[in-house]
Amino acid sequence: MMTLVRSLLFLSVTMAVSLCRAGEPPITAIVFAPGGSSLVASSQAGVAVYRWPELQLQRMIQVSSPNLHDLAFSPGGERLAVAGGTPAENGTVEILSWPDGDALRILDGHFDSAMAIDWMDETRLASAGLDHNVLIWDTTTGEQLLTLKGHSRGVLTIEHLDAPGLIVSAGIDQSLRVWETQTGTLIRNMAIHVQPVGCVALRPSNAGLPMIASASDDATVRFWQPTIGRMVRFARLPSKPRQIRWLHDGSHVAACCDDGKVYLIHPETVQVTAIGQGIDGPAYAIAIAPGGRNVLVGGTNAALIQIELP
Repeated sequence: MMTLVRSLLFLSVTMAVSLCRAGEPPITAIVFAPGGSSLVASSQAGVAVYRWPELQLQRMIQVSSPNLHDLAFSPGGERLAVAGGTPAENGTVEILSWPDGDALRILDGHFDSAMAIDWMDETRLASAGLDHNVLIWDTTTGEQLLTLKGHSRGVLTIEHLDAPGLIVSAGIDQSLRVWETQTGTLIRNMAIHVQPVGCVALRPSNAGLPMIASASDDATVRFWQPTIGRMVRFARLPSKPRQIRWLHDGSHVAACCDDGKVYLIHPETVQVTAIGQGIDGPAYAIAIAPGGRNVLVGGTNAALIQIELP
């Protein structure tokens, strides 16, 4: 059922633009803005807006949280959600207007840092926290619609599946859990990873059963069919993956890792390919450029690099 990785190919690609500021806090999340002419990155320094592809800093947006962990644009692109908080005290999701960056609402319900967010539609948003909970919100009213309880430790990542009406969460307790989004009922617990799971990502494809990729500190990326609770295969990486994203065509998963490098993983052959030279120090955030020809990676010292895909 599972094919082990037997080869690691190193391809020479062009690093078009790089940016690094020594002594600055690491980049924690990257998202491309609607239209693709700019991108937003978060760090403990705040929310920064850069021109794409020049990576020229355009402005900083002030937010209330001192620690930022995730960013997500609403499906229509008119709002930006920012997740963060204060460890062991509170976790918040701040909703900003876009492109103005004005504060519209603060969703305050976690009692530890909010680590990940996912827009389920134009009004509903899910947030994952170190308080072990996943919360589902009405962003129009600020009402907390559901609390998903079941994880024994902090939740680090979430991803929803539109058609089946499901949400997948994962975190420090090493498990992936699948919930119904309407009732909050836990329907599956998939526990094969042997270290914390830092990221899950849904394959962008309408063909066949939905596929989720998960990245863990056990240095594996695993591929799952969450609607039936089955792991189909896995790849072992040379370094711990921090964040993963599917390429727009669903052909590969891109993973940024502790060694500062980016690896592409084929979901069927589980072949692992290193691309680019990477950054100096761990890479914490990754995003696929709108055209699908470049990967943007963020990490230590506020490093942002653009790597051309093979």
